[in-house]
Amino acid sequence: MLWSGILGEWFEKTRHEGIRVLGPAAAPILRLKQDYRYHFVVKSVSREKLNALLRAMLAYAAEKKIPRTQVIVDVDAVWLM
Repeated sequence: MLWSGILGEWFEKTRHEGIRVLGPAAAPILRLKQDYRYHFVVKSVSREKLNALLRAMLAYAAEKKIPRTQVIVDVDAVWLM
């Protein structure tokens, strides 16, 4: 299973009030330098709730032995390419 699938299942099971998760979705440029890329868009009006969810997701990724180099968190992303 892809790392994005594992994290997608976690996001589905870990619903938080006031947070909306879109994805996983294939990135506009799906494959780059032999790596396939997928992304999530996480929306919230509360910065604190968003940060807490992202910290919990990173802890879960570490627990599942997903390499930290394979998970990139970009807060306030300007461009999704």
